[in-house]
Amino acid sequence: MALIAGICTSDWALALSLGIILELLWLDVLELGSVVPPFGSLSFLLLFPLAVHFGLNQPGELLLPLILVMLAAYLGAFLERSLRIHENRLVDRVEAWCAGDGFTLAPAPAGAVLRVALLRAFLQFLLYALCYALLFCLLAVLTARQALPQLLVLNWPMLYAAALMGAVLSLRTHRAYMVLVGSLGTLALLIWIEEKGLF
Repeated sequence: MALIAGICTSDWALALSLGIILELLWLDVLELGSVVPPFGSLSFLLLFPLAVHFGLNQPGELLLPLILVMLAAYLGAFLERSLRIHENRLVDRVEAWCAGDGFTLAPAPAGAVLRVALLRAFLQFLLYALCYALLFCLLAVLTARQALPQLLVLNWPMLYAAALMGAVLSLRTHRAYMVLVGSLGTLALLIWIEEKGLF
């Protein structure tokens, strides 16, 4: 996805940097069986256009948006799990249709698949639009008030190292990922406090 963004915008430095960081963060994520991993692609699709629009090309000013799009990726996974639980009720109805027991409200398998696919596509588009709008408004307010943390001491190798923790902490548990997000947030807060001279 980073390569496509780089080709379309010619902003190779930003696209590849964000692509590397997000790829490292989700390096251990595998979608197996009923496991729903965080929506890693959603993170990039949110972060890259916002970074280009607001001219955010330094790692320090990208840290807060990076943490927020990571949370959006987890929200996407939560909604996907909820949708799967909600649509599980179709299984018995499709089985009834296949058994031909006269259950008139039972959808055909093709109809059930089409319904779920369209619903998933609509909900994912709605999720993206909502997350993008919220992040856009937040960043617009912060940049207008010059309140977006700059964190000048932060550089790309530091972000790469922090993202590499996602691979190192590949315990495949929510707690491990929350530790990673918390660590990034704490790091950002400490650097900002030091930068403001509040320490």
